[in-house]
Amino acid sequence: MIDSAHLKRLLLGTAALFLVASAAAVALGAPLSFAGGLALGYFLGAAPFASWTWVLSRAMGSQRGTLIAVLLLAAKLAIYSGALYLCVTRTLVHPVGVLAGITTVALVLILGSLLGRAPAAKEAA
Repeated sequence: MIDSAHLKRLLLGTAALFLVASAAAVALGAPLSFAGGLALGYFLGAAPFASWTWVLSRAMGSQRGTLIAVLLLAAKLAIYSGALYLCVTRTLVHPVGVLAGITTVALVLILGSLLGRAPAAKEAA
């Protein structure tokens, strides 16, 4: 499992990457809707990773925790579908920007967790 501090570093690094990418896209003449799509894609891509660390650390292991996890999942799906419906169908953001955002966040977080520093081995007592 990925360490919480390592996940926070990866999410902040990815946010910085998206700020630079959005600024570069606008500077190179891409429409603002593409930069907005990158921002929406970052949010939609980072939310599962950020929320599941909370679920795994606090909620799992009890009946109440399982119920909270299910409710959190339902709320996230409602937020995702609402954000995509409102932003993409009303052409507020570019769908390719959203795709690039989600894919890049997932790729960076997966590679960061696989290539990241392994936790120190615990000594046997």
